[in-house]
Amino acid sequence: MEGRDLRASYEEDLNRLKNAQRDAAVADLQNTRNQALSNLQAERASNTALYNQQRSSANAQNRLSAKNFQEYLASTGRANSGLSAQARMQNANNLNTNINSLNLGEAGALADINRRQTLANDAYNTGLAGANAQIESNYIQNLLNERQKEWQRQMQERQLQENIRQFNENLALQRQQLYSRFSGGSGGGGSTNRGTNEDSGDVRISSVSSPAKFSSGNAARWYVNNAAGLTSLNQLRSALERGLSEGSINQDDVARIRKAYGV
Repeated sequence: MEGRDLRASYEEDLNRLKNAQRDAAVADLQNTRNQALSNLQAERASNTALYNQQRSSANAQNRLSAKNFQEYLASTGRANSGLSAQARMQNANNLNTNINSLNLGEAGALADINRRQTLANDAYNTGLAGANAQIESNYIQNLLNERQKEWQRQMQERQLQENIRQFNENLALQRQQLYSRFSGGSGGGGSTNRGTNEDSGDVRISSVSSPAKFSSGNAARWYVNNAAGLTSLNQLRSALERGLSEGSINQDDVARIRKAYGV
């Protein structure tokens, strides 16, 4: 349960990180796009004002030219001549040519602005798609890495549990073997094989010729659990005294063990 809670918490943290990264990427891309669009909008307004001013100037210049030429004809007595009509037609043609040229220039400038506006939007969409793909890839990789670590932790835990199980199984088997040696044999003489420890002079325990001499399962179990690994009679005496003081063995069983070992 705890492992699942940790995994869920880690995934929640990854999701929060992913969302924060996405929000940051979107904000950055939006700022870049908005700045570009704002600049283009300002350029569009500036171009519109410029071409309007140039068209007004062309009209004003055309009117001034027509007025000057008409005054010139009047001063020479030709105000109503065919030359006046031709001049007006030429002046109108010149104005149309100028206006058309300005209109084409404005249309070209606006087309360029629109093109760059499209590029700005495309760059935003492409950048957003790329950022989302990278963020999602990072999220999946982090998730896979964590799950790999979790799997390794589980394998280590299982191996540890298996080692503990095998240790307990072996320990139980050893205890059972010791118990069988000291409580399951046939009756016989009460002799005890003993040797001498040359260093300390203490009598060394070698074996009990007849474990059944304990005549008590409790005595045998106490011996297996508390004295099976002892190597000298002095150690056995100390263990028996300690068992009596702790209450892990009673006087009768102590007497049985003492009798079996001759202590």
